[in-house]
Amino acid sequence: MRLISTLLISLFSVSVIVAQEDEKPVEISFHGFVSLNAGYNSRTSKQVRNNSIYLYPLPQKLNEDEDDLNARGSFDLGASHSRFGMHIKGPTFNGISVSGLLEADFLGDDRASDSDLRLRHAYLSLSYKKFVLTAGQTFHPLHISDASPKTVNTVTGIPMHPLSRNPQLRFAWQLTPGFDLSATLLRQNNSRSTGFFADNNDRGIPEFVLQTGIGGQGALKVYLTAGYKQLSLPDEYDPHNEKLTMDAFHFQTSLRYKSEKLEYRMAALYGDNLTEMVMPGGVGRINRGTEENPEYEYKGLPVVGLWADLSTKCDKWSPGLFAGYLEATGTRESIDEVLNDFSRDSEIQNILIVAPRLNYLMHKNLTASFEYMWTRAGWGAKEDLDNPEGDKYNNHGVPLNVENFANHRLLFSITYSF
Repeated sequence: MRLISTLLISLFSVSVIVAQEDEKPVEISFHGFVSLNAGYNSRTSKQVRNNSIYLYPLPQKLNEDEDDLNARGSFDLGASHSRFGMHIKGPTFNGISVSGLLEADFLGDDRASDSDLRLRHAYLSLSYKKFVLTAGQTFHPLHISDASPKTVNTVTGIPMHPLSRNPQLRFAWQLTPGFDLSATLLRQNNSRSTGFFADNNDRGIPEFVLQTGIGGQGALKVYLTAGYKQLSLPDEYDPHNEKLTMDAFHFQTSLRYKSEKLEYRMAALYGDNLTEMVMPGGVGRINRGTEENPEYEYKGLPVVGLWADLSTKCDKWSPGLFAGYLEATGTRESIDEVLNDFSRDSEIQNILIVAPRLNYLMHKNLTASFEYMWTRAGWGAKEDLDNPEGDKYNNHGVPLNVENFANHRLLFSITYSF
């Protein structure tokens, strides 16, 4: 709390100093919201960030009496997703406009605490004519703010829709009013590829992402995104210091359509080992040599995600619907094994979500929201009782012996924005 108090006092002092200047080269505006979520799950589920980020239901967990310990409900209240921040605008010099954003919430740790400050965004932008340079931490290019799900849940469509914030350098160029192009260099930060604790730092090669936006500020806009990352294998998987790496690619097409009363968003994503995006996945290994002299090659386990979000704009009541599907598609080349050390629930073969919602605008600053989310997760890679020595994955890393488990999640949220 001392850190939070110090930060708020500093921000207030800056705003007073700026206000005392005859000329105002810098403008600061504050924003944020205070919110409470009340949620009920019918089944024990995978959740992170002190249960504020819901992922998917867990598989069967039997006790000695063959009772499923995960077939139980739970209730949670949380306010740690509340956030505050400030927009900074100015100065302008030599035709260059400077702006920035600093934003934080309280989801900084998985401990049973709602008081861990977390940096969400901290970046500056330099705009010159049709060019913009962004430097700092903000959303990964796969997370496009005006083409992301509008769920009540804080997850914004996880795990079909990626969620990550990264330190980055992004250069954007608006070629025409209806066409823009950006190139981004970034590294992983709070959320990292499972098992790759040094992410891409050891290679000296940042992740690289290209993105185009087609449509400008019109009713319809389409985004095309492609990226590449190279990850260094940990020392225990590279004992001879051969600088072994794993290459991974991701591709996404996103669409946003809006009219006076309706907004539709959707995306299709393919990616190798997207565990840093809080998505199921992992790494498979191929032995190109022999058992005596192995020559290992590593492949990211790919997933495909599809989602769509429909929302309406009404005076008071605004209904909406989110639906998404994720599937482990398997590697293009046959692999010898799936490595548990790099797995984020690689036992999941598919996930399906349907989530209708209803927002009620009590005041322009006060909203009450209701959401029902049905989530089904297909868990595999378990022992086949009829063939206990059988494989848990096929030759491409797709889980076998899949069984579905569903959760019914009810969520009420009340939010005061400022």
